[in-house]
Amino acid sequence: MTRQADLKADMSDSTRRPLVSIIVPAYDEAPNVAGTVELFHQIRRSQPDVDFEIVLVDDGSTDNTADLFIAALGEDDVARVASFSRNFGSHAGVSAGFALCRGDCAITLSADLQEPLEVIGRFLDEWRAGNDIVWAIRSVRAMPKGLANKLALKFNDFFAKHSELPASYPKEGPSQMLVSRPVIDVVNAMPELNRNILALVAWSGFRQTTLSFEQRPRPASQSKWTTSKKIKLVFDSFVGFSAMPVFLTLLLGVLFSALGFVGALATLVVALVTLSAPSTVALVLSGVFFVGGVQLGCIGMLGQYVYRAGDDARKRPLYVIRQLRDVNPPSVTQRSSVNADVRVASNGLAAGTR
Repeated sequence: MTRQADLKADMSDSTRRPLVSIIVPAYDEAPNVAGTVELFHQIRRSQPDVDFEIVLVDDGSTDNTADLFIAALGEDDVARVASFSRNFGSHAGVSAGFALCRGDCAITLSADLQEPLEVIGRFLDEWRAGNDIVWAIRSVRAMPKGLANKLALKFNDFFAKHSELPASYPKEGPSQMLVSRPVIDVVNAMPELNRNILALVAWSGFRQTTLSFEQRPRPASQSKWTTSKKIKLVFDSFVGFSAMPVFLTLLLGVLFSALGFVGALATLVVALVTLSAPSTVALVLSGVFFVGGVQLGCIGMLGQYVYRAGDDARKRPLYVIRQLRDVNPPSVTQRSSVNADVRVASNGLAAGTR
């Protein structure tokens, strides 16, 4: 009987159509809801041999994004809609999507409709070729050329070179990604609160490749990716995946100490040559400001590491789901292994487990 059951399971697995999860984090994206659902319908029509579900993570929206999304779905659309209790950020949103998705692989897309339809087919082609992680990089960015764009490119390049990530992590900085079920399970087990979800995926290893696409302009509304969120991601990325900041503080400490010593020595030499008294006030103030600046800079950088260690030690959840709604859930034969990284509390809320 056991052998027959195993054979039946093997036959079922061999005939089961792959289930692909489309993960879309959204924050106040009501103007783009109809376009997101229409893109999902186009994806389904373009890949008739694949089953799809869409996982929308409403990141504390105030414009009824989740309700409008459910209302726009078709009768046979398979979807999961998670509504956060407040805004936790896009990287927490993608993390929740990984925890909630049921697919054999998952593809992340933006709610601002900047990825063309053809990217989906290329994602799946690379996955079928045996890649567990497929990075999508922007050959053309919708962001206007300027200082912000240059800084983003410089950060991505510097981070790729000086982090502990595999060399396959694209130096241009990935925009979206496809990840297989084994990668999803590994990332779901990672506990970091202050996270760069792209870096966590890259760190997991597995077979990785890259494709490029032309990013389209946003059809409606403005990006919620603020400067403060970008700055926080810079610190989260380096603190989580690189020892370079600590090394730089040590290097700066040595450099400034050497400059202070040389400056004081030069002041004394000049005083001896000119037979004049050195400026005591200038020497003292220079030394105080120099040493004080070095100390504060080093303490501030180390504080970034200590803060994040303390944040993780508190073991708060990464996010809190106020409401989780299933629309036409897939049958048992369609499902892949569903990760248990979401727990339902007694009060009906759900939280990312640590």
